[in-house]
Amino acid sequence: MLIYNTTFHVEEAQLQAFLCFVKDEYFPAVTTGGYMTRPRLVRLLGDVGDGLLGYAVMADCAGEAADIKKWRKETGDALLATLQQRFGTKVLSFSTAMKLVAGD
Repeated sequence: MLIYNTTFHVEEAQLQAFLCFVKDEYFPAVTTGGYMTRPRLVRLLGDVGDGLLGYAVMADCAGEAADIKKWRKETGDALLATLQQRFGTKVLSFSTAMKLVAGD
């Protein structure tokens, strides 16, 4: 099982708009193409900086790393561009593909 994680640093003033974006646009886009399932939003508990809040979206990928690359090319890059256009530097992100080693 692979997990695709995108971590976000969100300016506090942008929080409500960001949460709406994730629920209304990001979640549906994550499952586009059928490569990934079960997107979920988590709040980071560690300090990410003054006036910033940390969030992450995680999704499962039962396929191969190539499937995540396909999703990024087909959907993810445009989604990132939309995020940047809408929020500029008020929401910053980075993504990581991970392989589950132990657990569920």
